[in-house]
Amino acid sequence: MFKKIVIATDGSDLSLKAAEKGMSLAKMFSAKLQVIYVIDQRVFFFPHEVQVLAPENPYFEILDKLRENGEAILNKMDKKAGKIGVEIDKFILEGSVVKEIRNTVKESHADLLIIGAYGKTGGENEMLGSIAQALASSPPCSLLIIQDRKSTRLNSSHIPLSRMPS
Repeated sequence: MFKKIVIATDGSDLSLKAAEKGMSLAKMFSAKLQVIYVIDQRVFFFPHEVQVLAPENPYFEILDKLRENGEAILNKMDKKAGKIGVEIDKFILEGSVVKEIRNTVKESHADLLIIGAYGKTGGENEMLGSIAQALASSPPCSLLIIQDRKSTRLNSSHIPLSRMPS
C-alpha cells in the first residue's frame, strides 16, 4: 500500500510517537522510510542592518546547537528503527518547516507523510499545531497525524470522520 513514507520530527513526544508509527508501517509494507528534522530559520530573520554575520555572532552558535539537537534526535530514531529491522534515511533541513516538508515529500515521491498533531512550539493548547494545520489544509500526499490519546481537547461536539453525514 505504501512504498515511501516520510516522517517529520522536531523531537517532541508526539513526533516521536509519529516516528514509531511510521517505523511500524514501513516494516508492515516493506516501505522506504525517510525521517526529516527541519530547523525553522524564520527565527533568524533580522533586519539586514542588524544581522552582521561575523563568526562571533550568536546566530552561528544557535544554529550549531540546533543541528546537534537534530542529529541526536535522528540518531536516536535510527537506533530504534534498527532494533525492529527498518532502515531509515535521515536528513536535517533548514528553512520554512512547512515548505521543507512539502518539498521533501514531493522530491521523494512519498505516498505517506506522518507528523505529530503539535510539536515543541506550544501547540498543545490547540487541536492541531500550526505545522499540522498547514499540512492538513493542503496535504502533499496521504497524511497521518498522530494525536495525543490523553488529550482532553476533543470534547463531546467532536464527530469522528467515519460518522460525519455525507
